[in-house]
Amino acid sequence: MMTLLRKVSRLAAILPLPVGLFVLALPPSSVYANSDWNQFDVCIQEMAIHGVSRDKAATACADALIPKELSECVSMIYAATRIPGEKVMLACYQVRRPIDLGNCVADVYNGIPAISRSEANSEAKESTLLSLLNSCRLSLRPGFYSECVIATSRGVPDMTPVKALDTCLAAEDFPRDLFPSYEQ
Repeated sequence: MMTLLRKVSRLAAILPLPVGLFVLALPPSSVYANSDWNQFDVCIQEMAIHGVSRDKAATACADALIPKELSECVSMIYAATRIPGEKVMLACYQVRRPIDLGNCVADVYNGIPAISRSEANSEAKESTLLSLLNSCRLSLRPGFYSECVIATSRGVPDMTPVKALDTCLAAEDFPRDLFPSYEQ
């Protein structure tokens, strides 16, 4: 009985090796073989969904360091604000960190009710949204910038959203009013 048990255990130990090698030798699944989607395809498709012409999307995605992040930036901003896709694509294309830009615009838009409310004059709303997009693009630290804009607009009475955007963008590391320079 013991010898039979030993033979069976040896066979059980050796049998998985050829089976494993056979499985590794099989070609990839047909699902993966027929799919040639890569991040450039995804980038072009996502931007086309948001109103960017395929030619411009292809050029932007080809030039982007990480095309997936470029299209994600466009998707985030368009979903939050409905700013025209081509304007959003240009802004996302011009920054080093497109995801941070997308988060900045979406956070400020959702954090300040005056921006997200529909205004009677659609030109004024579009101008405010483009100011938001441009100021987040110009900011060196979009995450902190969005926090500054939201806090400034909430904490200061009669502060318009555009003035809050300008105030936080004009902030310096060492404000001259607080730290004057002394003449020697």
